[in-house]
Amino acid sequence: MVKKKAVNISEKKLSKLIAFLKDGDSFEKEKAMESLLTFPTKQVAEQTAQLLQKSETSVRMAAVEILKKIGYCSLETVTDLLYDENEDIRVYACEILGSISDKRSIPYLIEKLNEDNENVRNTACIALGEINDEEAISALLGALKDDDWIKFSAIYSLGKIGSRRAITPLLDVFEHGEEEVSLVACEVLVDLGGEEILDEILEILKKWDKKKRSDCIKIILEKENEYIFQALKEKIGDELFEHLLSVIESEDKKSLNNLKLLANFKNSLSCETILNSFKDTDPGEEEYYEKLSLFAELKEVWENDIEEFMDKDEEYLLPLIKVSGMEKVKIAEDVLLQKYLVSSVDVKREIVKNLPAIIDGRGLSIIREAIADPDGHIIGAAMMVISSMAIMEMKDEIKEIAKKGFFDVRMKALKALIKLDLNNALEIIEQFVNNGSVEDKKLYLSVAPLLNSDQNFPFIEKLLYDPDETVGKATVSVIGQFLNDGRYMDLFKVLLMSKDIHHEVLKIIRDKRLSLFKDRLVEIFIKGNNGLWTRYYALLALGVFEIPSLFEIFLQGLSDNASLIKIGSLKALCDLNDKRALPYIRPFVQSHDEDIRSTAEYVLERFETF
Repeated sequence: MVKKKAVNISEKKLSKLIAFLKDGDSFEKEKAMESLLTFPTKQVAEQTAQLLQKSETSVRMAAVEILKKIGYCSLETVTDLLYDENEDIRVYACEILGSISDKRSIPYLIEKLNEDNENVRNTACIALGEINDEEAISALLGALKDDDWIKFSAIYSLGKIGSRRAITPLLDVFEHGEEEVSLVACEVLVDLGGEEILDEILEILKKWDKKKRSDCIKIILEKENEYIFQALKEKIGDELFEHLLSVIESEDKKSLNNLKLLANFKNSLSCETILNSFKDTDPGEEEYYEKLSLFAELKEVWENDIEEFMDKDEEYLLPLIKVSGMEKVKIAEDVLLQKYLVSSVDVKREIVKNLPAIIDGRGLSIIREAIADPDGHIIGAAMMVISSMAIMEMKDEIKEIAKKGFFDVRMKALKALIKLDLNNALEIIEQFVNNGSVEDKKLYLSVAPLLNSDQNFPFIEKLLYDPDETVGKATVSVIGQFLNDGRYMDLFKVLLMSKDIHHEVLKIIRDKRLSLFKDRLVEIFIKGNNGLWTRYYALLALGVFEIPSLFEIFLQGLSDNASLIKIGSLKALCDLNDKRALPYIRPFVQSHDEDIRSTAEYVLERFETF
């Protein structure tokens, strides 16, 4: 216990706080307790101890809690309470001494354990365990001959102290004691640990009949200890499986550790039990995937009976399909189709997604059902499966899906078509670019990275000056991916020299650190007739070049009237990492503009960490 340094309290203040504890409302009592705990003195302990004589339970409980925390400062005050004529106060005193955990109180507690009534003896027994000292061992061993409920407390206290002297007497209680006491002794002995103790326990268990062993083995299994489990398995073999299964079945939420132990028994019932445990586990939980891995370890058991497992309730299907996909366990197409037709959306999605890994057959029957499904996720997954499995028979269906429907689904269909039949895909893209809607054009641009520079170029030229701003932005982004091709670089330079510069152009220069455009960026920044955001992005691009000669340019930006340009200049100076900038940055920490101020603070912090 960490003892607080004593701080004196005036008699007047102490009397007031004690009065609040006796007669105050709940709020006043709580505040009085907090205050008294800040004065751990003998004076406070003595005054608080007197409150134990009060009849009000709340007052007595408050006094007990205070003395548990400050009783060490006046141990004799607490030990005197052990001889009070009121039994309840003697019980409180034992409880407080256990909490204080001062070895000097052991003789007093032993005296109470040997001579007082049952309630006091039991609390003294528990307190000796809390103090956790070998001096109490003999008295606690003697208490093993007391009434059962005191014997329980003695066993647990001996376990807390952990003395080797207790092992033989506890083994005797375990072997010859009444059933409930025997189980408590078993639990404590297992916690004491050690191969020798475990061997003794197991030798005793072997002498008992199966029914008597059962409860004890359950207690041992609840410890979820791999070493103990393996030792038990070696001693009693497959009988352990029944006990472990019983423990797991009694759990509301199946313990992952117990399931791991169960996986040591590679049989169908283990598989069913683990599969059944998914009922109480959300697929979003980490434990869900640990259980999948655990079930996968039993693949040799369930793989050959997969169709039998598939006939179980639907709640088993989702994890079963997931793990079959993980382990590439094949399932007959007719079985999968049957389940697909009657299953929930989640199971359907899982079947289609895992189809390449699990299908025993070509999967056409399931794919045809999937692309006719109203669920977009299922159709999208089907497009990816058709692509990965190169199912050419579905080409016409893919073309139709690529032309209408949800954007994401159309995109997956177009990607699949590019892989299966590039010429057909290019024909559709040409229609999109020449006569399509804005969404059609954006659909093409989303898959453009799958095409090479030659295939893309005529479409990009066409879309570069599209009236829709979002199409133009996406087109510039595609150009940025092919700048190693001179034709694209020429388009890019034209964009950079235009009157209305697309901000995406400046972002590409920054991201790719295209320092060859430094002079043009400086020109864009200096010219005041360019828009604020255009000048801002030019500044950010210049900053990443880390060219020292740009220092004066960035300082110039700090004097600009626009807050946005000041912020961009601060960020550019930060990227430049030139400590000459510090005197120019510091004044902005006092700026009335919150955005400027926070940027300046951030930049100064960055300089400190460089």
